[in-house]
Amino acid sequence: MSRLFRNVAAVSAGVIGWAAIFVTSGATSAMAAPFDNMYPTLNAEWPCLDYSAHGHFCQTDNKDMSVWMQGSLTSAAKSTIKSRLSNQYAPTDLVVSYPSSASYTGSSETDIVYQQSTSGMSGTTIGFTWCDDAVSPSSCDQQYVRFRYDSIDAELACHETGHAVGLTHGRQASPAVSQTNSALGCMETPDYGNRTGLGSNNIAEINATY
Repeated sequence: MSRLFRNVAAVSAGVIGWAAIFVTSGATSAMAAPFDNMYPTLNAEWPCLDYSAHGHFCQTDNKDMSVWMQGSLTSAAKSTIKSRLSNQYAPTDLVVSYPSSASYTGSSETDIVYQQSTSGMSGTTIGFTWCDDAVSPSSCDQQYVRFRYDSIDAELACHETGHAVGLTHGRQASPAVSQTNSALGCMETPDYGNRTGLGSNNIAEINATY
């Protein structure tokens, strides 16, 4: 699928507007199918802009991906995030790094900032991701990942990081697929906790983009 930037003036009707994952019980099975789930897609055409919480995610701005975990996260949560980054994202074409401090302004902002807060969380939402500093029609210099609870599982850490590099849910893919399609790997939603890895489709999407 083409990675050409599309500067879209408005969100397409029916598209899920912000990156969130929900939790429920009882997984459903789905057949794997080829699809494009790297923002932007034909079903995820919102413009990459600076959003407040509950805004949209974009692609990160390049393959060098610096991350920072704020003090609001527990040591266990930080360990889970770092494990997913090491086991799932570092083996891709992305280059994950851990600076000694976060940069929130300037030309070299920390790419992904993780935090824990209940602010903005409603219903069954357990995590969401949004762009804080857009730098092109499809990429963002700094994105925030917020978790609702102190304790997070491996699938949730993998999922929200996926949004921070541009991976979408199944309904936002092109063509759209089930939200629990097996090829989505940890990008399935709701979070059943049974798919902790990216899977081959997401890895291919990341490597084709970065």
